[in-house]
Amino acid sequence: MRHNVNTARAILAMGVIALFSCGANAETLDATVNRLLASASLKNASVGVRIVEAPTGKVLFSYHAEDVLSVASNAKVVTTAAALDLLGSSFEMTTTLVARGELRDGILYGDLILIGRGDPSMSTHWTPDVMVAMRRMAREARALGIQAVTGDMIADDLYFDRQYWCPSWPDNQWIQWYEAPVSAFAFNDNCVDVALWPGQAEGAPASLSYYPPVGYVNLTNAILTTSNKKKHGYLFNRGKFDNDVKARGFYYIKGEPVRDFFTVYDPALYAATGMRKALADAGVNVRGTTRRMEQPEESTLTGTKIVAINRITVGEVVKYCNLNSQNLYAEMILKSIGREVVGRGSFEGGAAAVAKFLEAIDVHPGTYSTADGSGLSRETKYSAKILTEVLRHMYRSKEVVAFRDSLPLAGYDGTMEARLVEDEYRGKVRAKTGYILGASALSGYARTANGKTLAFSMIFNNFKGSNRYTIKPIQDDICRAMVASTP
Repeated sequence: MRHNVNTARAILAMGVIALFSCGANAETLDATVNRLLASASLKNASVGVRIVEAPTGKVLFSYHAEDVLSVASNAKVVTTAAALDLLGSSFEMTTTLVARGELRDGILYGDLILIGRGDPSMSTHWTPDVMVAMRRMAREARALGIQAVTGDMIADDLYFDRQYWCPSWPDNQWIQWYEAPVSAFAFNDNCVDVALWPGQAEGAPASLSYYPPVGYVNLTNAILTTSNKKKHGYLFNRGKFDNDVKARGFYYIKGEPVRDFFTVYDPALYAATGMRKALADAGVNVRGTTRRMEQPEESTLTGTKIVAINRITVGEVVKYCNLNSQNLYAEMILKSIGREVVGRGSFEGGAAAVAKFLEAIDVHPGTYSTADGSGLSRETKYSAKILTEVLRHMYRSKEVVAFRDSLPLAGYDGTMEARLVEDEYRGKVRAKTGYILGASALSGYARTANGKTLAFSMIFNNFKGSNRYTIKPIQDDICRAMVASTP
């Protein structure tokens, strides 16, 4: 008898539920996890696992828990916890438009300055149109009576340094959205969105449009339409330090429209270009150039006035960052805590701020490595013990709600939406996922059958097979065992 796909899935789900519902009595949590870790697919892999009771710290399971391993996006657990602990969820990340000079008869004799302070909210993650905030700021400039500006449109990005990429990130992936340049500005996540669809005939250029339409990049379209489906494929190329982008390849004539992305160089100028476009649309003519502030300039001259502010809280950014594993936001959070806590808005400054946070919870230097905030770097390494101690600390913190609710809820949202979807387990695990080639991790909280909250971390490095088919099933089965347990 052949079952359809849905029937087969239902039978599989019932089997999984039966395994852990019955196994909870016959097999202890310790024995279950040990059995799962004995999988042949983990032979020669580096694995660290720790499970504790969140309120008391009682250790229920520990396996190489002090081994320091690459944690991929589980680094965001540490970065976001440090931000909530050191800055608080209500700390504001801002973009501010300032008028510097004298306003007389509708003319600003001076400059407009756009000041970036780590605000990532000018993004389609937060609003359908990334220009909304800038158009509002432009309208407020016009409402103040500014019709023309004799000077420049200046971008002040000096809150952070200009090391846009962590040195230990993959060097050939900087055009990809997940390796977007890290700046005190994030306009459209420092990316250009591209819509692609086939042309009308064989050999015709594929159709292409990009967003936002602010004229910042020079985009050449050399993608041709093809009737050969096997030839379908395209890519975007640009120099690492320029914005001359060439699209090349072939687009299948019967292919569906797609949306793609590529990063830009110099995010501050990108944001200032967008602001200048919004001002022009509002009827404000900036006569000078668009430029970056190269060193701190006087911005408190007589007549200087704040025109408009765009703001978002750290709590809001942390939630999006963890739910959707957004690398750029994690790095902006890292550099923000670096600037605020140790006075350096850099990768190194952020790492120093994280070290202060960890030291306060009795995690000492030399037991971990913080190269970045997102975990894209293989050199960002923590242990399962450190991650569970961070989780325990946040469970008892005044910021517990902001932190807990930022972690994806199994079976419901974020990167855990499609995992642990069976009724017995859905909604009973909140956890941060993480994966880069050769490293997979899952850390968070699980609610047991007798109502206890466990903090757990499991890290896998150098494993055989795929993350999807090899490691995730083991992670999910460990989660099922925790939920079914009665410690």
